[in-house]
Amino acid sequence: MPKTYSKQEILSFLQKTSLMSVALCQKDNKPLSTILLFALDDDFTLYFATISSSYKAKAIENNKNISFSVWKPEEMLVQANGVVDQITDQKAAEEVVDKIAEAAASLDDFWPPVLQIKGHDYSVYKVKINWLHALDLSSKNLVEKTSLFTEVELYDKT
Repeated sequence: MPKTYSKQEILSFLQKTSLMSVALCQKDNKPLSTILLFALDDDFTLYFATISSSYKAKAIENNKNISFSVWKPEEMLVQANGVVDQITDQKAAEEVVDKIAEAAASLDDFWPPVLQIKGHDYSVYKVKINWLHALDLSSKNLVEKTSLFTEVELYDKT
């Protein structure tokens, strides 16, 4: 029987993890995959930042849809998608960058690219997650007749 997770368990997992794999779509409709640092609020609002002239920023200008995965071996995989909005208020953007840096500081192999963007032209984003599911990775057998993912309703769709 597959393990299911509550929204709070998934939120807790995402808040103690700060590295995600992201899929974007570039202007020529070619996919772009990258790794980004992130932070997450209690309402499942996700934040990240990148240099404004990067391929990531250009892809977001072209298409605001994003898909991402966060995982920890032998623990959990979370896959989600949502819509990206740029944070244009400078003070709010600086607060988000600090939040991302704080979240990333807990990484065992801390790699501080978010700290390198200060002093550069950078863009800060928030993501409203539309869909999310989680998979228990602690099991050695991930083959079942039904989906092993826990589907999570984040917002009332009425």
